[in-house]
Amino acid sequence: MADLVTRAQIRILAQLLDVEPERLRSLERLDVSVLDRLHKALSAALFDAMASVFARVSKLAPLVPDALAATVAVKAVPPEVAGRAGGAIGMDHQHRAASLLGRLTPSYLADAAPYVDPRVIPFFAPKLPFRLLVPAADELLRRRDYLTAARFVEYATDELIREFERHVQDDAAILLTGAMVSRTEVLNKILRVAGTERQHRLVDAAVAGGQETLVALLSLLGRIDAEFAGPLSNVLFESRDEQELSRICALIAEGGASAELLDVLGYCSDGAVRALVATGHLSDTVALEQVATTERRQTSWRRLTAIALPESAAG
Repeated sequence: MADLVTRAQIRILAQLLDVEPERLRSLERLDVSVLDRLHKALSAALFDAMASVFARVSKLAPLVPDALAATVAVKAVPPEVAGRAGGAIGMDHQHRAASLLGRLTPSYLADAAPYVDPRVIPFFAPKLPFRLLVPAADELLRRRDYLTAARFVEYATDELIREFERHVQDDAAILLTGAMVSRTEVLNKILRVAGTERQHRLVDAAVAGGQETLVALLSLLGRIDAEFAGPLSNVLFESRDEQELSRICALIAEGGASAELLDVLGYCSDGAVRALVATGHLSDTVALEQVATTERRQTSWRRLTAIALPESAAG
């Protein structure tokens, strides 16, 4: 099974093409960077093809007051259309963007957000005040649309990240949104802003939340800098009793996160790896070898095998 980041890229691409992700499953063999370039190329082609339509609509914008435009949009313009056109129109009338967004309902903004041209997000995300983004962010998280939320967090300023972390007290939501962020420097920034106590809360939320949150945590641990990944990996594995470790390993295996686990094992002590092996959920070293597709994962696989085989022989 593809890792979490690859599956997220497939979902983004499926959303753009308006198809079910299962139809694109054959693309899971591609590298994440290739999927990202494919999405950007297709997205650019789609929005550029509609540029003339957006330009005609944009010419009408100065004739319509913000209050009226917002009312008409919510009542008569499908969110998908508003999302696709909104970026181009916003770039033409940047001085009105905050005023108009502030008049739209959170539900409408959340409906439209997935369809915004990704090329305008890096421009607008740092410029919009957090008070305007809060209602839409709350709605996206309520819907569990972490992928769309992450697209905007990806380009947030330090101030926006601080406000986001302070405002969202749902640790699982922070974790699941962060797992959809692809840029390591942003993930590091989020954790740095969160501080040690909140970081430990995120680990506890992952363990308590079950399969989805555990996979999200492992994905994060495999992509952040060692200064965060090392201590948090220890929090996850080093102090658990046998029963809890067995539950964690079972959920990781069921969630198809063996590759992410291999990314993290390098931060664990030999004692922790032996304890993981002892649960019996990592005994299929052949299956683990199949997901050891990077040098880092291969190193972890060899270490795991070296520890597992003597224990197997002793049994």
